[in-house]
Amino acid sequence: MLRKVLSVVLMLGLTACAGGNRFVLLEEEDGSVGAITVENTAGAQTLESPGVAVKVADAGTAPGRPQEISQQEIDETWGTTIGASPRKPRTFILYFIIGSDRLTEESRVQLPEILDSIKEYPAAEVSVVGHTDRIGGERRNAQLALQRAEAIRRLLIAEGLEPDLIEVDSHGESNPLVETADEVAEPRNRRVEVTVQ
Repeated sequence: MLRKVLSVVLMLGLTACAGGNRFVLLEEEDGSVGAITVENTAGAQTLESPGVAVKVADAGTAPGRPQEISQQEIDETWGTTIGASPRKPRTFILYFIIGSDRLTEESRVQLPEILDSIKEYPAAEVSVVGHTDRIGGERRNAQLALQRAEAIRRLLIAEGLEPDLIEVDSHGESNPLVETADEVAEPRNRRVEVTVQ
């Protein structure tokens, strides 16, 4: 949704000086498509298909009929602008051995993928949030979740990531992936979520 909105807004600015404004609905990276309604005092048009555009000559003229435009025209006209849009955040989930800040072996092998992902962002910011299951007290779990997050922070710094780019937080047992009763072990809740943006 953000990519479509940003692209449409940027397109408005780029075409405004060329005798009107043109709005284009774009497909998301995942293939989904929303809809936009272009409206002024003289009328409205709704776009619901990707690659469809509508032109508005001025505030007193109704939006024109929707017209398909080619991917080539989209790329030639707005490719630079679309390419400058921020990348979507990417989240990784790393799991831990019960009661510890030691990664499971399956999670340890994800570290190179996280580091590669960080390199894809020109000005990466990394959020590292620790979690626990509901075994033990709330205060202890908050501490353990923070220890887990700090352990991942240290691993990322050891691989060359600037410490100032990493934000660390603890949710303890308060934000489980899988809801459980107190004192129920749930491996999927013993985790750190690393978000790169």
